Amino acid sequence: MMLETMKRSAFLALAALAACGPAEPPRPPPLTADPPIGASSADDGAAATALQRGIAYIKNDKYPEAKQHLEQSVQLKKSSEGEYYLGVVREKLGDKAGAEEAYKAALELDPAFAEAVANLSALYLDDPARPDLAIKILTAAIEKIQGDDRLVQNLAYAHGLKGEVDASSKLYEQLLRKGDNLPLRFAYASMLFDNKQADKAAVELKKCLAATADDAPMLVTLGRMLGGVKAYGDCVAAIDRALKLKSDDPEWYVRRGICKYEIDDEIGASADFQASIKVDPKFATGHYYLGRSLLREKKRLQAITELEKAVALGGDSEIGRAAKVKLDEVKSATFKKK
Repeated sequence: MMLETMKRSAFLALAALAACGPAEPPRPPPLTADPPIGASSADDGAAATALQRGIAYIKNDKYPEAKQHLEQSVQLKKSSEGEYYLGVVREKLGDKAGAEEAYKAALELDPAFAEAVANLSALYLDDPARPDLAIKILTAAIEKIQGDDRLVQNLAYAHGLKGEVDASSKLYEQLLRKGDNLPLRFAYASMLFDNKQADKAAVELKKCLAATADDAPMLVTLGRMLGGVKAYGDCVAAIDRALKLKSDDPEWYVRRGICKYEIDDEIGASADFQASIKVDPKFATGHYYLGRSLLREKKRLQAITELEKAVALGGDSEIGRAAKVKLDEVKSATFKKK
């Protein structure tokens, strides 16, 4: 369909990457200028102090200052903790290559450092994704680190990115047996949806819909995806609930109208397309779909008016070009009849 859709990457960030994002650092020790008691040497004490200062600056979102102290710490004495926190800071500052280097260094020192594995695998799963590398480090880590569900979910996501649906599904189902929750269920449904497993995705999406409370954007996203797997009645039900919570987004009416049309509710679909342009008279998509609906009702002149508005408002966008094609087609057919 010609309707512009929300970027899937946005939703993966909201759902699947909820487990893939940088791990929250543990609560730092109090900031102190004194070397910890029992330091084996002056350098060890200075390294520990610099590490503590770096962690304290992370806590206060002062990443450039944290970076300075953490670099000093690992120069004085290599430590998995120092390298890990340096990776966190570099990632926060947008230096993904530097973060990757630091996380790798942390894992060389401690291969069972779960937070470093989680963050490094998350980097590999971010755009541009490198799922093979993520799978390699996660598989090795899970053998050493038992019971860390973050790593299992990252591995499930990585297999999904590669299109390895069976391997990904097995891991998601393993996690869901331990404890069902909406973000995890949605990540599973999204993997199936992205890999064109329509029937299986529909089952999981319906479970997500049943578990979703008063979250209008989530309901609309579920509606879009349910429409994408041809569960049109559920699509309508999801967006009905969303519009009761928030009724000022014209795209939501169009999306519901499209799903209504697919279940042969032409009157309801036309009403939704009209509602969309009442919310926003300049919404090209609403005019386009209303024009097409009017054509099905044999109201050519009204349809032409709506398509012309869609062309004018849509310009060179996808919807504008589609409206132009349909408008030329209608005018040509009208001319031939004459």
